[in-house]
Amino acid sequence: MSTKSRPPLSEEQCQSFAGLILLHRVVTEPKAYHAGLLDSQDDELLNPVFKFLLAEGLADIGEDDYYVATERGRQAYQNLLHQQQSYLTHFDIFARTDLGEGSFADPESDLLEDSRWTDLRVAVAHYKGIDPYRMVFLAMLAEGRFFENPDWKFDLALGSSFFKELGEIVASQITVEELGYQAEDGSGVAGDGVIEDVILQGSRINKERLEQRRQNEQRSLLEEDEEPENGEGEYEQEWAYVPYDPYMSMGAYVGSAMFVEALWLSAYW
Repeated sequence: MSTKSRPPLSEEQCQSFAGLILLHRVVTEPKAYHAGLLDSQDDELLNPVFKFLLAEGLADIGEDDYYVATERGRQAYQNLLHQQQSYLTHFDIFARTDLGEGSFADPESDLLEDSRWTDLRVAVAHYKGIDPYRMVFLAMLAEGRFFENPDWKFDLALGSSFFKELGEIVASQITVEELGYQAEDGSGVAGDGVIEDVILQGSRINKERLEQRRQNEQRSLLEEDEEPENGEGEYEQEWAYVPYDPYMSMGAYVGSAMFVEALWLSAYW
């Protein structure tokens, strides 16, 4: 697979991403959208996406005329959440890579806005055969602020600023070929070798950090004398949490530069 150029974001991908966003709303707010009451100008923007969800069998109109997710739609939503958790677990570390030092930013001690960091998430995804647009899409959603924009419904339309930004991010990122360089002895080092080394080293460090985090969490649980009352201290996030154990796959991830979790290679639903 060539890593020099990337195909542009397609209309089909935009439809799929828009469908996943609206599917999230249907699953988490089952009484939010009445099929016969999408009358406002903003709500009319949702009609093409709902038609797409109906055609794909991801949503249906319930007996009370509200849009509901089908079993296939709920499974697609679970897959989306698993992919988001996988992204945060496996890809986020490559967002800030120091190619000169061969190191990765430590969120607890490093200046994250330093110019020495290079974002290699798209290059890693592309090299491993993962759709870079899907990876960036999940990264944008992982920020948890998508629905804070009062005009979020406009972002579901083809050609919206959201999809333009998605396309521009992918197109602007460094490619695997561009990582190649000439060594001091005059020999050439191919970008493939660089990215494989980055993936293996980043994955090893990531595993160590995740294991340390797990130990800290277990220690904190043991130190708790009682459960928090009235839900105080409970974890909340914009995208509903679904159990996901990244440690199950970390061994294989570190052992092979080409390891890819099956959920990334499957269809969107």
